Amino acid sequence: MSDIKPDLTPFAPYQTDEAAPASAAPASARVIDFRRYRLARLINDASVQQGELARMMRASANERTQLAEALQGAQRHLATIADSYTHLLTRLAREKDFRTACQEAAELEDLDEMIRRRDALASELADIRRAVRPNQRMG
Repeated sequence: MSDIKPDLTPFAPYQTDEAAPASAAPASARVIDFRRYRLARLINDASVQQGELARMMRASANERTQLAEALQGAQRHLATIADSYTHLLTRLAREKDFRTACQEAAELEDLDEMIRRRDALASELADIRRAVRPNQRMG
């Protein structure tokens, strides 16, 4: 019989140079080489850990994908908000200019010129408030 055994194959005990004690197991008993058993267990444990690591890496990749999609959505939302604020600030600046022009018209001594400017400015204010951006919905 060869000294090389396949992994985890039980083999019969062998005699050493020392005399075997009387209480030793009979030669027919099957004994496992513990070094090979431990090596096989370590290999098996490493395989299980490798599988668990692969599963965790897949889950992590999925979470990163979901996070990237959420961040892109938030970025689009913030861009829309920034666009709305830009539009609002432009409108507020135009209305401030309107109020200033109204005050200047009120300070004129010519009543006809004051009425003409007031009507022109009122028309401009109505245009400012009616102005709808292309991506803004009514109602």
